[in-house]
Amino acid sequence: MKRANVFRLRPTREQEIRLFQLADNCSRMWNEINYKRRQVFFSGKFEWNADDEFYHRYKSRIGSATAQQIIIKNNEAWKSFFALLKKWKAGKLDEKPKPPGYWKDRKTGKRKSVILIRNDCYKIKNGVKSILKLPFGLKVEYSGELRWKGKQGRLEIRYNELSGKWYAYQSVSVSLIHQPIGNKKAYVDLGVINIITAWIEGEKQAIAYSGRPLLSDWKYWTDTIAEYQSTAKRINKANKTKRISRLYQIRKLRFRHRISTIIHRFVKDCYNRGVSEIVIGDI
Repeated sequence: MKRANVFRLRPTREQEIRLFQLADNCSRMWNEINYKRRQVFFSGKFEWNADDEFYHRYKSRIGSATAQQIIIKNNEAWKSFFALLKKWKAGKLDEKPKPPGYWKDRKTGKRKSVILIRNDCYKIKNGVKSILKLPFGLKVEYSGELRWKGKQGRLEIRYNELSGKWYAYQSVSVSLIHQPIGNKKAYVDLGVINIITAWIEGEKQAIAYSGRPLLSDWKYWTDTIAEYQSTAKRINKANKTKRISRLYQIRKLRFRHRISTIIHRFVKDCYNRGVSEIVIGDI
């Protein structure tokens, strides 16, 4: 199984400048490769052998390993697109998939700050100071717990424009941790007021996980956003500001966290009660 460790980087000012330089060149390379592939795709003559010129152009700026990873990730994105396109043509998907996009903001045109590091080109050191060792002699402090341990995969470093912080996403291959301790089935219905309502074979009563706290939290942040939007429209005649965008992000993250917590509790309950299969109703 593949899991991801997420932790926050705390670079110095000099390190941050270097990270921005690397990220900008990574995004440039991705966008140039993707532009060429999109052009040949729309012309009806798609081909894969368009990588060498970009690899040689950028390897001195971002390192040969990182240049290689950008090509691999772009290959993965296009292969995924073609697989979805095949399903759509076969009538298995309702919505036609779109080709891989660019690493840039569509409204501002500003490139996204993304860095890819090959699995053997970085080291994570835990201690009094937690250090992430990167290519080009970068040794950046980080904070956060590495929850998953196993064979490390590719590392993705991203800059969050709204929070002004750098985050690293480490893919890790781990073995299956738990084996079922029974062979019961859990039958699940998904909803809004109750996020999960389930009945487990052999149980006398169904179990439910309320969504009311989640909905209350969502309403609070929606009302807060509306208040700021009203102020921004009155003063600046704008519907969106950086603060409002940040509030949208906070609302989404809190929502996802609460849903993840409910799912975690439910699966843990199922495991403790001997469930080996979860059957979900038609959604």
